[in-house]
Amino acid sequence: MNVAVVYNKHSPLPTPRLEAIGRQIMRIFDGASFIVCRGHGDAYLPGAEVAEIDQQTDHKAKIAAIADALLQAGPSYLVSVGGDGLASYLGTYISGRTAMPTMVGIAAGTANVGPIVTFTEEHLNTLERTSLQEVSIDAIAVSDESGFHALGFNDVILANTFLGTEGGVCQNLSVEELLLRGDRVAAPVGKRITSDDFSVAVDGVSRPFNPAVPIAQIVVSPLQFDRLYGRAIFGRLCHGRSGPPLAAVGLISHNVVDSDPRSWHPDDFTTIQHILCAPGERVTFSALGPDAHIVVDGNPYIRVGAVTCSLVAGAIRALKPKGGDVV
Repeated sequence: MNVAVVYNKHSPLPTPRLEAIGRQIMRIFDGASFIVCRGHGDAYLPGAEVAEIDQQTDHKAKIAAIADALLQAGPSYLVSVGGDGLASYLGTYISGRTAMPTMVGIAAGTANVGPIVTFTEEHLNTLERTSLQEVSIDAIAVSDESGFHALGFNDVILANTFLGTEGGVCQNLSVEELLLRGDRVAAPVGKRITSDDFSVAVDGVSRPFNPAVPIAQIVVSPLQFDRLYGRAIFGRLCHGRSGPPLAAVGLISHNVVDSDPRSWHPDDFTTIQHILCAPGERVTFSALGPDAHIVVDGNPYIRVGAVTCSLVAGAIRALKPKGGDVV
């Protein structure tokens, strides 16, 4: 059995903790052959086969090269040691492959909220393969007028900033500064998410919403692992686990993904307008504002024109603890 492992090269965890994670991976998959790529795990898994890749400067292109190199070894498992962003990149690249490995997500990033990123380093110390089960993971496919971008396993957000760690501190970083100029620059959360002609359509049919409510953020998320059943406070979201796969679209009056603690306790009500969508239904956002770029599980993309999202049921497989999530 082959096990492929990818480490986030910019993990905020110190080296001794990353080394400890490597030892636990090798213990849990005792007897397996391991493969890593140069610079992305070879320092933490002694004795693993090391694949050489082109050390490109473009991060997404490098992750694609890593995925391609590791998949050539035909791994049974693909272990992501990082945050939701790394897991999303890898999950996007392996989804739909004929010989798709099962993913294992170990928390070592800025945000580690799942659903792929399931295990913390503390949990690894007592984890055994016999206590794990393989499950299918739903995702949101997102594209714009330039084409397909990625799969979001936690959420797709339309915003001008994403969360990143700089100097050990979580900050709002500018999408445009990173992708257009290559700089990781802190920026305020933008409020120009929609224009006057903004609309939402499902399979080409316009869906009405209350235009009097401000829209500070737009979020699309699978409901698969959210424990919402029977909680009326969540509105329509409480139906997320009572039937077939569903995704939720939220037009939110406050931006809830903000590293500034002053934003965590607004004085006024937060209003969220929800619709639910089934697999394959295409939700299109048109006439968006200049601050509405695309952030997929924390990974930023420059938006071009209208944005379309759809739920993909069972996009990948991943290991999770029997009886529930860890993270």
